[in-house]
Amino acid sequence: MKRKQVLFSALMLVLVPAVVLAQANFNNSLHKTRNGKPFWYNSANGGFETFTNVPMSSLGCVECHGPTDADGQPYPANYSPNCIDCHPSNSAFNPDSIKVTQCYGCHGRQATEANQLGYNDVHRSRGMKCWACHTSNDIHGTTATPNSMLEPGAIEVDCDDCHTTAGGTLPDHTAWDPASHNGKIHCTSCHARTVISCYNCHFESQVQAHVKRAKQPIHGFVMLANRSKDGKVYPMTFQSLTYQGNAFAAFGPFTSHTITDSGRVCLDCHVNFGGQIQAIQQYNQTGQMKFATWNSTDSTLSWLRGIVPMPSDYQRAFKMDFITYMGNPSDPPSPSKNWVSIGKEAWDGHQMFFATPLTKVQMAKLGFDTTQTTAVPGEGMPGEFKLHQNFPNPFNPTTEVEFHLPASDVVSLKVYNLLGAEVKTILGNESLDAGTHTIKFNAEELSSGIYLYRLTTSRFNATRKMVLLK
Repeated sequence: MKRKQVLFSALMLVLVPAVVLAQANFNNSLHKTRNGKPFWYNSANGGFETFTNVPMSSLGCVECHGPTDADGQPYPANYSPNCIDCHPSNSAFNPDSIKVTQCYGCHGRQATEANQLGYNDVHRSRGMKCWACHTSNDIHGTTATPNSMLEPGAIEVDCDDCHTTAGGTLPDHTAWDPASHNGKIHCTSCHARTVISCYNCHFESQVQAHVKRAKQPIHGFVMLANRSKDGKVYPMTFQSLTYQGNAFAAFGPFTSHTITDSGRVCLDCHVNFGGQIQAIQQYNQTGQMKFATWNSTDSTLSWLRGIVPMPSDYQRAFKMDFITYMGNPSDPPSPSKNWVSIGKEAWDGHQMFFATPLTKVQMAKLGFDTTQTTAVPGEGMPGEFKLHQNFPNPFNPTTEVEFHLPASDVVSLKVYNLLGAEVKTILGNESLDAGTHTIKFNAEELSSGIYLYRLTTSRFNATRKMVLLK
């Protein structure tokens, strides 16, 4: 008996500190704060609240949870996010006790991909679960308190954490990812089969009856934009809403869980190479991109398929028909033809966070007729000098440094150790044009540690820290 008690005590000495350490930053995590929805919705950020004047606290969706907790018990009225959301009681936080269905309770789009639409994913096909990729920091938080999972640093995991040429887990991509891409195309832009959206939320149902109602899930398309945190072309999706005749759309990066082994080829994105891309062809013919069209004769929705590159003048050119539900807001959500157009194909308000549309230069490379493109004030022309934090950081052994030049200048970018000794010259007094510049830095020759990188021009200088962990 004493032996068992000693073994149990020893086990608890190991488990409890590990659990406490893993949970040390939980109060900062999005799983605890549920900051994501308020950040997008609140009027302070130009969200849909601007048109509804209904606070988030009145919508019945602040805490965001599934039907039951990890013990299978319904959530109480006064609910506070905690461990029981994911971990069954008395499970000793064993990952094998977690069920993916608990993740799907909040992450509904991933549930729709896998369960409702039946899309395969190479990771799920290999038996991987959410926590096989997502780190403890992704799940339990860090010292930062993000407002969205799309903020830099909120989600650590990325494809190249596992898939590397050096590690033998990434085949030669030369034939599919030519040098002209310059490392600016994220893996998922080619390997995500689709993004998804639930088209046109009927907000009256949410306000009056706390019922989530959209016309239908749509899929079979991949919007492309520039992801802000790494400057790479990345899949994007959107949320569209109507309320009392007002139309709104919110756009942002979307990490699809519909990844395939084989990726896209040139013809899937380039009409100038002979590809048949609906979105680009429509833009070239009309100067507009009508993404979604409501068919009033049979109450159906049609939308663009395949690649949908977001043009730089999307605020003018991108269109979609906005619709509203004509039934009782308390009706249970189900497929219905009881929808009608509100007579708008342009939004009254919109957001695009953590991403920017393609530039005119990028559009031209895909075969857009940019003579159709309306000038966008300041496009590609920063208003001030700026040196960004390198990404990723910490890194091993490569990272990228982005900086802005509002005018042409002679630039040097150098790396120093903490004693002030120069250890690497990335750029040595090179003449660069005005614009946003991203430079890749390989620190393979350096040892682990903290380094300083300094940008110097004739009118500006700035220094930041980077951390190399090998």
